[in-house]
Amino acid sequence: MKKVSKQTKLFDSERFNSALALAKEHNSCCINALDILMPLNPDEDTVVALLVKDLFYREILTAKQVEELFGKSVLELINAAIKIEKLSYGENDRTSKLEILRKMFLTMAKDLRVVLMSLVCRLEKLRSARLPDAVLFAKETLDLYVPIADRLGIYSIKTELEDLSFKYTNPVEYKNISEKLKKLKKSCEISIAWIKKSLTDFFANRGIVVDISGRIKGVYSIYKKLKKKGLTSPEDLYDIFAIRIVLPSKRDGSGNHQVDHLYSVLGLVHSEWKPVTRRFKDYIAVPKSNGYKSLHTVVLGLAPKDMDQPVEVQIRDEEMHIDGEFGVAAHWVYKEKGVVALSALKAHADWVKGISDIREGINDLDVFKDKIFVLTPRGEVRDLPVGSTPLDFAYSVHTDIGNRCVMAKVDSRIVPLDYELKNGEVVEIITRSDAMPKLQWLSVVKSSFARNRIKAYFSSLNRDNNIKLGRDILNNNLERIGKPLLDQTYTILKKYLGKNLNLGQRETILEEIGKGGKIAHDVVKKIYPYEETVVHSVIMPAKGSKKPKSGDLAKSVVIEKQVLIGGEAGLPVKLAACCSPKFGDNIIGYVTRGTCVTVHKMGCKMIGALNYDRFVSAHFKSFSDEVPKYLVGIKLVVVPRVGLMNEVTERIARQKVRIKDIQLRELKESGLYEDYFLLEMDDLDKFDVIMDGLENIDGVMKVARAEKA
Repeated sequence: MKKVSKQTKLFDSERFNSALALAKEHNSCCINALDILMPLNPDEDTVVALLVKDLFYREILTAKQVEELFGKSVLELINAAIKIEKLSYGENDRTSKLEILRKMFLTMAKDLRVVLMSLVCRLEKLRSARLPDAVLFAKETLDLYVPIADRLGIYSIKTELEDLSFKYTNPVEYKNISEKLKKLKKSCEISIAWIKKSLTDFFANRGIVVDISGRIKGVYSIYKKLKKKGLTSPEDLYDIFAIRIVLPSKRDGSGNHQVDHLYSVLGLVHSEWKPVTRRFKDYIAVPKSNGYKSLHTVVLGLAPKDMDQPVEVQIRDEEMHIDGEFGVAAHWVYKEKGVVALSALKAHADWVKGISDIREGINDLDVFKDKIFVLTPRGEVRDLPVGSTPLDFAYSVHTDIGNRCVMAKVDSRIVPLDYELKNGEVVEIITRSDAMPKLQWLSVVKSSFARNRIKAYFSSLNRDNNIKLGRDILNNNLERIGKPLLDQTYTILKKYLGKNLNLGQRETILEEIGKGGKIAHDVVKKIYPYEETVVHSVIMPAKGSKKPKSGDLAKSVVIEKQVLIGGEAGLPVKLAACCSPKFGDNIIGYVTRGTCVTVHKMGCKMIGALNYDRFVSAHFKSFSDEVPKYLVGIKLVVVPRVGLMNEVTERIARQKVRIKDIQLRELKESGLYEDYFLLEMDDLDKFDVIMDGLENIDGVMKVARAEKA
């Protein structure tokens, strides 16, 4: 209890003693696992859950008893840990491995404590060898749990899991390497002691405080090195052991982590002992995927002369050393009273960002090719499909949050509701009590649960309202492409999909549109195909021509000469220094008061501050792709304001659509503008996405197809 109380926050001795007494009374296998767990700085719930988990699994305690005695959070931890441990593992089944890894990483992103419990319990079982099928258990450990420990950076657990699993899965090789290591161990220990003294004296003479230690590598690690290098005996390896030089951690006046003294020590080592240049690795500048940081070098002449061999030296500070032993768990900050401190939230976000890019040690399984993780401002993790938007997030929190959503913030900045979320971003939804969903949201959301909840909202409206809403939406889409609005009997729907529909059936189509069962522009496209109604012309690819590489282009021609202004070449052009456009970027021109046109990237922040009516279209000279391009004209009626052009062009550029031409015309009597854009797109489905996006911009009064002229 003394040991646990020192390392556990907000320790309740009565609660802990109650759990410990029950575990001892029923001979729980998890008591010994406490020694493995404690260096990972667990909170009290994790400690209690570890002690009680085995009793719940053996049905000595019921769920109700666990909750009454130790609380709901302990029961949730136990349930999640047992769920992971019961996942079905198929030794040669790639699909089952992938699914277990996915579920483990999902759990890890949401609550790291569950996976820590599973790791320490597994290690304790391997130590005690109380296993009905030790070989399968060990193979499962190597395939699934060792990569998890590696990704978490908990090397103290990873190394022991590897060695004990190797002992069961390959006993012959384990025995062979272990026996040879025993013979080498004495000479290695002599070398380590001699090197420690040499380095201690070396740094003491220079007034540098360091802590020096040495470690002999694990059996499984040596086995992998032998296999990789095609060798047969540990005697053939020079890096059986490594020397660690640990320095005090340093921070500047602002609290920023400093590492200059580590590089200074590296320089001193290299000046005294000759480095093997190809063996230097800077994991501080480029950390490993699990966050590991250290300087690694190999030097000659540091070992005793009678045992002369290259020596691996690792240089790090105290913080890096703790991270190297215990990884993410060393600095894990648990929520108190449902709140996470801002610094803890950032650390959590950084960890979640890296969780989907998991490659090392997992046999190239693409674990999260279709998932992203984002956080609430309280630090809770939500897993969403790739491409999800703030609306998907809002509905994942609660249906009412989605229905009343009016605005979203990502990492404290306001973003559009169709913004594509990325891993590790913190998302905040702003709601309004009188807000309602919009049917356009159905083309914005990516998750089925969000789509179903939006449809459910509109289905709850009565039939007459749905028909009226469907008629208004369909009319809006017809107006976009310059077609007549619906008449009283909805005549254009009579022959929809080649059927002879009566009035009731036509009303049903409108009702479906009104409640979200059908998308209006899908219905319109079946009546008036876009190839005939919105396309001005089609640009067919030229045979045999290829897109020039930007590197080749830069070497051979001046990039300014590749810019067309309003379709014309040879005009005086200057590339804006604020955004430095490169060949292939989406660009726009701005007529300056001088003699040239300044070219900006579409997303340049400066665009918002420029005079609205001095923009002109600009693009790089066309190159031929493998698919035809459609030229489509659109017209906007707008109230001009600062930043409007920036938002319009950004919405268009987001769909990877090129603006071929721009014309701006002031409607003098009204003070409004008509803005014409000629767009080049490779997919006509983008037409409605762009139109929906433009309609939602503040200041845009109307969006429609523009005539060919």
